[in-house]
Amino acid sequence: MERKEMTTKSEMHKKFLVVAAVFVMVIALVSLVACQQPAPSTPSAPAEDTTPAGKDSEPATPTMAKNANGVWTAEAWKDIYPNQYQTWKDNEANSTEGSTDPYFAAREDMVELYPQIKTIWNPSPFNTYYNEPNGHPYSLEDVRATQRIFDAATQAYKPTAFANCYTCKSADYTALLIKDGNATENIPFGDIKDKINEAISCYNCHSNNLETDATSDSLQVTSPFFTAGSFADVGSQTCGQCHNEYYFRPADRSVQNPYTNQADMTPEAMYEFYKTAGAEGKPFNDYSNPLTGVGQLKTQHPEFEFVFGGSKSSMAKRTNPNTGETFGCADCHMGETQVSADGVNYTSHLLISPLDNPALLESTCEIAGCHTDLAAQVEAWQKESEDRVHAIGDKIEDLTKKLADAVAANSLDETKLAEVRELNRQAVWYWDFVMVENSEGSHNPDLSNDTLDLSEDAVDKALAYFVG
Repeated sequence: MERKEMTTKSEMHKKFLVVAAVFVMVIALVSLVACQQPAPSTPSAPAEDTTPAGKDSEPATPTMAKNANGVWTAEAWKDIYPNQYQTWKDNEANSTEGSTDPYFAAREDMVELYPQIKTIWNPSPFNTYYNEPNGHPYSLEDVRATQRIFDAATQAYKPTAFANCYTCKSADYTALLIKDGNATENIPFGDIKDKINEAISCYNCHSNNLETDATSDSLQVTSPFFTAGSFADVGSQTCGQCHNEYYFRPADRSVQNPYTNQADMTPEAMYEFYKTAGAEGKPFNDYSNPLTGVGQLKTQHPEFEFVFGGSKSSMAKRTNPNTGETFGCADCHMGETQVSADGVNYTSHLLISPLDNPALLESTCEIAGCHTDLAAQVEAWQKESEDRVHAIGDKIEDLTKKLADAVAANSLDETKLAEVRELNRQAVWYWDFVMVENSEGSHNPDLSNDTLDLSEDAVDKALAYFVG
């Protein structure tokens, strides 16, 4: 079989990794997967019956004991749900180095792909240590190795790193957070390491509910901080609990969302929220640029907000003709129900782009009347978004340098300086919101363009102060 390369951001063809990332967390743990083939295939079914011809797997209780944190690990379920488990294990092909698997290629250094961030995100460690997404199986390995947390010079974890950095990286940490609450988030990062051994797995999306049910009814949002409502299906919420925008509240280091309802899940509303989310009602800053004096915000990975926030994406509003439900993360990134060789129905837990699932494209994407050529649409959406991200990023880099020079020369009066700093903060926030969302705009092209418009408008107004 000819290898199908998943292109990188630099080639502007990343193929919808956003939702995959979102649902990765939700579904990677949700139910263990089992499909020896690299890509999920959709079984044929009679036109009058869209239910796969197979029997449901029988739920059972693992013979293995729960671990010290009260979690039934993925290994505990492998003999009960072998199909889900094997397909979950197949995500190991999405490694740092890439593999011969047709769906994953080696990830790249984002600092090289977006050299502007060296200036724009100064002095945030993201401007030096920032890679493309890795697979869920490597969540613990990655968070412990990144030099945003680990000091290579001293071979120790930085004193600014706390256990809250494990949020969404481990089933064990989620269980501890549920059990012990905010006290867990304040433990130094290295001090809790020995208690955290299970990466993202079944518990994150199902809690321990798989002992009674292996269907979507077992799905459960386990992250205590996540703000979600009935406007999204529970499967997408389990993905969204990690693929969202969040911040560490200054008062207690707790992980929080910058909104409490769907209407406020927009870039503009979140920006307003951060104006008073800091200590004593002051603006919240993720970091401050020492050369410009701008207190800046660092967006995380707002895939959930991109799809379900505000008026929702067009995809989230449409109905799946096979199920009668609105589309969610799993529809695109996990595919349809599979039937194993022995006739058991199961959901593949191999998280891939829908563009790598021809059967899904034909059975769902095209029959729904939404797309005639999804691959071409995605390529066009991503190219438009990436071209704008790079062009606006160049403008913000230019603004940052000009503002730094003005601060050093004391050439702006206090009023103008405050205005330019505010515009700089806005430009970075709105640019970052699109730049770090893993679909390169394809999850919601309209929101991508609207948000980049806000960024470009802000940076253009700021640069006008330095003309003449």
